[in-house]
Amino acid sequence: MPVDGEAWRDADVASRFARDRAWVVPESRAQIDVLLHLLRQRTVPPGTVVDLGCGDGVLLEVVLAACPEASGIALDYSAPMQEHARRRLAAFGARARVAEADLRDAEWGAALAAPVDVVVSGFAIHHLPDARKRALYAEIFDRLAPGGTFLNLEHVASATPRVAGWHDEAMIGFQAAGRRAAGEPADVEALRAAYRARPDKADNRLAPVEIQCAWLREIGFADVDVFWKWFELALFGGSKPCS
Repeated sequence: MPVDGEAWRDADVASRFARDRAWVVPESRAQIDVLLHLLRQRTVPPGTVVDLGCGDGVLLEVVLAACPEASGIALDYSAPMQEHARRRLAAFGARARVAEADLRDAEWGAALAAPVDVVVSGFAIHHLPDARKRALYAEIFDRLAPGGTFLNLEHVASATPRVAGWHDEAMIGFQAAGRRAAGEPADVEALRAAYRARPDKADNRLAPVEIQCAWLREIGFADVDVFWKWFELALFGGSKPCS
């Protein structure tokens, strides 16, 4: 994932996230279901897909599984995450490849040989400063083919500090419930302390989803909306007009 810090380049941080995803990311199935529903609304099935800040490649995996004619590239700046993605995507053979790219640098697009049909991103862009987020959205727009789709599954800012606290408690409660369901210990106070001290927290640069949607509209994206939201987790995006 592209970050101002280096947390996600740490092999232990990357492995812990890949291992514990089901316990730390609420409503994962709903997120994926909505994302795939939106891709099915395209007039033409996607042929080329890019996963920006791919982490362990889970978004590209589900898109390629749902779109058998598609091929894709997973981009990440973290070598440990790239390795997790290669293992996850190996079953797709030549349909999937993994490459290094740092979204802090406008040259990330050099990894793409031609305009693409779909760009997805999962919990990566929020690590960038706001000015760089907006610039990246414009770069994505330029890299999309006419009719292309951009969907960003993202960590966004709460409306107020009080709502941010509600989000944090919901996350901690989700993690505790997941551990209980798996027969694991669920010490809520210990989970709360770990959540507040998580190594990637300092790298978060959260922006309100409404502001980010406004940026997309200003850039030229059409059909921009927030398609799913759970406290500070949101799926939003839009499409590049055909003409």
